[in-house]
Amino acid sequence: MLLQAIKTATGRGRRDDWSQLIGRTVEVWLGGQLVTTGVVDQATSDDMVLWIAAQGIQRRKLYDKLTGYEIWA
Repeated sequence: MLLQAIKTATGRGRRDDWSQLIGRTVEVWLGGQLVTTGVVDQATSDDMVLWIAAQGIQRRKLYDKLTGYEIWA
């Protein structure tokens, strides 16, 4: 099933094509809660997994769709 991005009044919205987000600053959400904000370092071509780049003392972190993470940009 192809899901469309849901846009807010500010133009931000959920993005389903994670492979197109490399280099962009995004928000990671899980269960309606903001998990983190960061720059997408890498994403798989099948749009199922992405990595948020390391920042300060925060290590590079992997997020996947199967767990239920949503990416907003």
